[in-house]
Formats: sequence, structure tokens, C-alpha cells
Amino acid sequence: MNRIIKIGMDVHSTNYTLCAMEPTIGTEDRVFGEIQVAPDYKEIIL
Repeated sequence: MNRIIKIGMDVHSTNYTLCAMEPTIGTEDRVFGEIQVAPDYKEIIL
């Protein structure tokens, strides 16, 4: 079974919002996590 996991990033001057989700057909999408971090690239590099 193949799965598609999408990673999103919404960038603003005051914060970054990061999200991981799996789109599904016929039901609500599965959201695995969502977090807001300070607008600093060091906050999102692993």
C-alpha cells in the first residue's frame, strides 16, 4: 500500500506554522502534527 504524506509550511514574519498530513478520499484528512515556531530557520532544521 502506498501512502502520500504531505508536509506544509506557512511562513509569516511573526511565526512559522509547520504541518504533516495524509490526504484521504471520502473522509477527513489525517493531520499528524501542527506546530508554530519562531521565525528563525534554526527552529526548523533537524
